[in-house]
Amino acid sequence: MKAKRVRTRQDLADFIELAPQLAAQRGDSEHYVPLFTSDIKEWFAHRGWFSEPVELWLILDTAGRAVARTICHRSPELAQKIAVSDPEPSAAGHAPTTLFFGAIEAADEAALDHLIAFLTTRARELAAERLFGPVSPLPNVTGGLLLSGTEHPGFFDSAWNPAFFAPSFHSAGFADWGRAHTWEVEVGSIPAARATAVSESEWAQHGLRRRRVSRTGLRAFARRLLPTLNAAFAQLPYYTQISRAQLQSQMAGLPALMDPALVLDIVGSDEPEAAPSRCFTLVIPDPVPILRRHGGRLGPRAILELVINRRRLRDAVPIIQGTDPRFQGQGILSLVIRDLNAGLAAGGYRRLRVTFIAEDNPASAAVFERSGGRVLHELTFLDRHLTAASTPVPLEEHGR
Repeated sequence: MKAKRVRTRQDLADFIELAPQLAAQRGDSEHYVPLFTSDIKEWFAHRGWFSEPVELWLILDTAGRAVARTICHRSPELAQKIAVSDPEPSAAGHAPTTLFFGAIEAADEAALDHLIAFLTTRARELAAERLFGPVSPLPNVTGGLLLSGTEHPGFFDSAWNPAFFAPSFHSAGFADWGRAHTWEVEVGSIPAARATAVSESEWAQHGLRRRRVSRTGLRAFARRLLPTLNAAFAQLPYYTQISRAQLQSQMAGLPALMDPALVLDIVGSDEPEAAPSRCFTLVIPDPVPILRRHGGRLGPRAILELVINRRRLRDAVPIIQGTDPRFQGQGILSLVIRDLNAGLAAGGYRRLRVTFIAEDNPASAAVFERSGGRVLHELTFLDRHLTAASTPVPLEEHGR
């Protein structure tokens, strides 16, 4: 097997098509989560949000067929952020130069082992001291690798991979970093006391009010939630600050899909309309079944199908949620989740699936556990510090 850099339009097409092809070969077509092809094309064109270009790579078998893929990218900001949580500071006195990887697909263990060997080789060629992933080069870190629960399908904004991925990485010397879980809440099983709508008078009793968010008001909502989002997530070891332009770009396609009943924007009773949110949650109907059918392409046909079938999508997914640190511990999030649960029940939704709650964030997990939720997937990032003794299995060619 050999590695080939994606440089042509045909290479790019092969890279994009590989995910649904391999999912079909493995019988995983109803489990995998496609990446947006628009994101992949931006990475290829070096128009991503990270400061350095993204490399796209294919692993080819002896017949020249693609059997695995990955991206490699670098972000000094993210490297510095994750280094803060290292148990011991770097001997060099700075954050280790880090090569991030992501968008991984592999036909089987053999293909994945060659891909992992290539990643180690590429890191050495770029003088990287650390390999970390799977991470996508998006404004907010997304990614991770499933350790368990692979029998359950993935959903929007979550990771999914076959069961053989984790053992292969562990055998290659990667350690788990930042373990987390996804959660699933059956709407019909939520206790009635936790699915009763919060009235305006009850919000007022707590010195709060709910601002309604329409499809046309989503851009203004993004402006209000951004300061709260950055403040709330600043303590997380994998989070880098998001700009207004980045957030609006990531939310660009949501008006066609969103259900206004599932968007909560909470502010103080006497605060102006433009005041930053004290607490917010943005939940959408899960579009993954339609994205799978279109291979991650959000073109006119896919958008039309989403609009037509929006009311038929019965699973919901929180995209972002946060509470201003100044107002945490005051019960606002519990009220928000209660109002959200009421909206899910009134809208006839079947399930709420919640992505990536870290093990060291039990308070967030408890909110969904009290609603009758259960853990669906266990996931982690993968971390490997490279030393002089870290010798990869050589590949025949690296296609520089």
